[in-house]
Amino acid sequence: YEEGYDDGSGMIDPNTGMPIAAGADGNKDLEGGLRQHMYRCENSGLWLCSFCNYSSKLTTNVTRHIEGKHVKTSGFSCSICYKTCSTRHALKCHMYRYHYEKKN
Repeated sequence: YEEGYDDGSGMIDPNTGMPIAAGADGNKDLEGGLRQHMYRCENSGLWLCSFCNYSSKLTTNVTRHIEGKHVKTSGFSCSICYKTCSTRHALKCHMYRYHYEKKN
């Protein structure tokens, strides 16, 4: 294997340098890939990142952490202005901040 090998999936295991398995179904596959790298501590009830032991009571926080810190993606594009955001959560925040229309 070559240093920096990337199969295009964007998910690289920092321990081995090899790609983390990902499928072709976009967000659904990304979510599944993220969840396989977290586990629940039976003693504390916290969810932990298997890469660095970041922990939280909420699975959402741990999946966002893994996506932001340990997963390399090509980004997520805004369908309105085409800005590219580094994570799905960043895109969601962008959409709310710049493209949300309040309904009265």
